[in-house]
Amino acid sequence: MTAKSVWKMNKIVLPQDSDHAGVMWHGNYFKWLEESRIKALSEVGVNYFDLTKNGFDLPLINTSIKYILPLYIGEKITIESVFNIGKSPKINVNSKFLNEKNKILTISEVNLVLINRINFSIVRKRPDFLSNAFCKLNGYKTKR
Repeated sequence: MTAKSVWKMNKIVLPQDSDHAGVMWHGNYFKWLEESRIKALSEVGVNYFDLTKNGFDLPLINTSIKYILPLYIGEKITIESVFNIGKSPKINVNSKFLNEKNKILTISEVNLVLINRINFSIVRKRPDFLSNAFCKLNGYKTKR
């Protein structure tokens, strides 16, 4: 059995990310999660903006975030994400926000689906280039 790939992105909590108390504003977590997904896709050869130009999109269908401890201005954070992609149209991404001491501050689950942007229908048979990229995100060898 192959271990899942863990995709990492480093961030620093900047003043514009926080409230007046120096705590990261809850809505910014969603921005960082999206940024980390787009970065992971890029690292396996899929430019998200080219994906949308080719008539596809990956909208969020549901999410959950558990805020365990606050993120403070100036903190260095690593977001670790694991993609769980099977034959189902649903794409599941589990992420953890870790501080420099490797303590988990936040956990999240995001679910997406691939859609056709023209008619907003769910794409059940993914194009080969995307299936191969998703295999890489999962930590498996490509199909071909």
